[in-house]
Amino acid sequence: MTGKQDRRAFLKVAGSTGVLGLTGLAGCSGNGGDGSSDGGDGSGGGDGGSTGESGSGTNVITLGGSMSLTGDNADLGQLYKDAYELTIQRINESGGIEAGDGNTYELDMVLRDDGTDASQSKSIYQELIDREGIDYLLGPYSSTVTLPASAVAAQNQKPMVEGGGASPEIFAQGNEWIFGLLPTANKYAKSYIDMCLAQDSAPESIAILAEDGTFSQSTAEGARNKISNTDLELVVDQTFPSDTSDLSTNLGRVRDSGADILLLCAHQKHNIILANQMESQDVNVDAAMGTVGSLNDSFKDEAGANGDYMYGPSSWAVNADFDDPVFGKTGDFVSGIEENYDYTPDYHSAAGEAVILTFMNAFQNVDELNPTAVRDHIRQTEFSTVYGTVAFDDSGVIDKNMLVYQWQPESDLQIVYPDNVAQSDPVYPMPGWSER
Repeated sequence: MTGKQDRRAFLKVAGSTGVLGLTGLAGCSGNGGDGSSDGGDGSGGGDGGSTGESGSGTNVITLGGSMSLTGDNADLGQLYKDAYELTIQRINESGGIEAGDGNTYELDMVLRDDGTDASQSKSIYQELIDREGIDYLLGPYSSTVTLPASAVAAQNQKPMVEGGGASPEIFAQGNEWIFGLLPTANKYAKSYIDMCLAQDSAPESIAILAEDGTFSQSTAEGARNKISNTDLELVVDQTFPSDTSDLSTNLGRVRDSGADILLLCAHQKHNIILANQMESQDVNVDAAMGTVGSLNDSFKDEAGANGDYMYGPSSWAVNADFDDPVFGKTGDFVSGIEENYDYTPDYHSAAGEAVILTFMNAFQNVDELNPTAVRDHIRQTEFSTVYGTVAFDDSGVIDKNMLVYQWQPESDLQIVYPDNVAQSDPVYPMPGWSER
């Protein structure tokens, strides 16, 4: 790659076609490609299956999946795509994967745009399996899409590793072929509630607004269970359609209820709407958190000063210092994303890196490359990545708790809870709109 602008231009072109092939990245293989797809079936230089040879005779393993590359979740989908691409590039540049079967492989990737549409995603995965012979699946983004996609993996007995679906329902189906790198959705709000209750002027009441998607409803249910074990009074509990662009009526109820703190169980689109309409509706609470999409730069770019003091959960800290077999340390991954893509990564990015490394670790440790052997190794694996230790419980979920971040005007995004990793104290209560 020749630099940030060239890489961004490539990604824009690849995203418009809905397919990304990576073996052809300059510096990634011996075929001298320019990073574009081959224009055919999207296998990026392999033979169309999960293992094969590139045009230069290099052994190749192809990973395949769908991702939200257009639509409301495109900003978050892009984080995964960038992390996948950079990780695969680094693996290939360092000589590829020395697999347990005695061969050395480069990685290739086919990543197609599903527009966060569950039906489209299911079709993509079935086609990747049936027409392109791909055995190793990268999961999609959002629980609503991941749940049916994981059923395709199970029906076809192909391992799927995902960093974008967190609903407990995904892992309650007895599906032995799905592995998730995010804490389940019912954990997303717990640390936020604990943080608020730990303040000197602890809240007495809470309002919940939740979109009607699978993940957000699971998040809200986890929050309700947490609240039931505290002295907090749940004064507003409203569900809204995922396609709504107006939360003013819901926020009016929050304002009129006098709720002390607010929890939005939703994705980035609604976090931006919330930040802007809290001002227009004059909703003054002591704390407000959005569960997904409230921590990335594109949220703050859209919300501007209205995003100040908002909280968000994360399963990863950008200042962590974990060992990693590809990047060396977490900080080197952070620098790599910043230098190549012009933004600071968040937990979606780190989870994306760990998705690729989960497959790499399995390929290195199985005697024979096949879906069952890879699945069985992933089930019992334990190794370090930029994301921290990767190990899965019996249902296929990583064991992690959430940190709490806050956008602070003087110091930007800061970890504020728990205390042992906090970069600064939370600004609590947050200033009212008339005081900003």
